[in-house]
Amino acid sequence: MSPIVEHSTPVPSAAVLGPFGGGGHALMLGHVHPDADVLGTLLALGLALEGRGWTVTYGGPHPAPALLAFLPGVERYRTLTMLDGPIDVVVLTDCPNPQRTEGLIEQARRVGKLIVNIDHHPDNRRYGDVNWVDTSAAATGEMIYELLTALGAPLTPAVATNLFTAIHTDTGSFRYSNVTPRTFAIAAALVAAGARPEVVSESLYERRAPDALRWLGEALTRVEISEDGRLGWLALPTGLVPERIVESEELVNYPRSVASVRVACLLRERDGEVKVSLRGKGDVDVQKIAAQFGGGGHVNAAGCTVIGPLPEATRVVLAAVRRAVDGSRMS
Repeated sequence: MSPIVEHSTPVPSAAVLGPFGGGGHALMLGHVHPDADVLGTLLALGLALEGRGWTVTYGGPHPAPALLAFLPGVERYRTLTMLDGPIDVVVLTDCPNPQRTEGLIEQARRVGKLIVNIDHHPDNRRYGDVNWVDTSAAATGEMIYELLTALGAPLTPAVATNLFTAIHTDTGSFRYSNVTPRTFAIAAALVAAGARPEVVSESLYERRAPDALRWLGEALTRVEISEDGRLGWLALPTGLVPERIVESEELVNYPRSVASVRVACLLRERDGEVKVSLRGKGDVDVQKIAAQFGGGGHVNAAGCTVIGPLPEATRVVLAAVRRAVDGSRMS
């Protein structure tokens, strides 16, 4: 079928609701290195569909991180290498680029009848048979809430906890500039349905391993700030700190927390490439910076991958950031 594309529509249309109106087998397909944004939305939607009689499979190219073991149903999320059909609906959430499934999307096209792409990233590639892309949403979790409400699916405590966690992390703990009254209204409804903010916050931020602070300190000694104070970055060579520490800590937020910094960068060297996370404070569009290297994201939060050694990647990325910051200052 030809793609159905929706832009900035906070309420799902009949075209979006249609695939979920009956029953069957659904695959909740995650992207590489799944975070709470994607896991929370996939688990919430999957659990709600199961309550309506669906059979649901959860998985993606990489396993769920240990940090998110508190999410209801996450123990069912598994690493997938091959997809078995038939599958009636394949759902991807918070995944703007299908390449982030490491080839599973191609398998899904062969064994799945319909691919549904639900996302809020402005640079979403519209790769689904049904594409619901609402760039006005602060989090994809808001969209899944609206979808479940329109379907008349009950908000169980398990569903509410997953969605609250997804919204909490996707908005930077409700700190990003795209947070709206709608975001807080949905969060309030999820708390009323059984999500417990204190449990989510403790699970995300207060369950460090005994050695985590030592490794965190090791990483933070490498934070650098530009002479004018507007750029902050942290470049981590392979093996400097354990991957579990990098995955569990929002390291890029440390240079971002410096008052004068307008753009913060985390550069992680791994397997001959460098993963780059970018965070801005509103006056610099870091999505445009990431796009120069084939990445994407949002105005204030974006990422990309640069092939090559860490020193060279750091040089070219910081040069691009500097151009963007200087351009912002002149505008």
